[in-house]
Amino acid sequence: MQEKQYTIQTIVESVFKENNNKIKKRLIYDNSQFGRLSSKWIKLAFFILPFAMYAAIFNPASFKALGIAQAIVFYIILLVFAMQIVVGVSYFNNKKVLKTATEAWEDYFPGVEMKMILSSGATPYKDFKTYYEKALSDGLDGEALEERMTQSFRQMEDENIHLVESMKKDKEKREGK
Repeated sequence: MQEKQYTIQTIVESVFKENNNKIKKRLIYDNSQFGRLSSKWIKLAFFILPFAMYAAIFNPASFKALGIAQAIVFYIILLVFAMQIVVGVSYFNNKKVLKTATEAWEDYFPGVEMKMILSSGATPYKDFKTYYEKALSDGLDGEALEERMTQSFRQMEDENIHLVESMKKDKEKREGK
């Protein structure tokens, strides 16, 4: 089966929201960019879940069988399960989107790890958002965007040369074991 080629904008939009040439990291990544289930549907399911449980427990037939105390306790227990479902679905959705996005990202920028761009910690690419927003405000897309971002990654690496060298040494050390 032939692998689809995604644009840089598609890859970035799967993990960031764009509004007025500003990007913000998504809490639940959007898989619709890759032709799959949208994060809006997942959010809608999360929103409906507590109301559906309430309707299931506090309807006249169930409520009469359970009584008020048992219905309240049962509802609280089901809300705990619902929270676990929300965390699990979000985790697996984000993991699947990140895997697809990373594979597509490597076609454009093989030396730059996608996880480093998403990391909130100290990475050489911590200013990715700033450079990408500037490219968006300049109206770049396609090959022009790819060229600009390649230059931006080089510039970020030059600005953080000590961090890049430390990461290379650490990687070599781990591979040597």
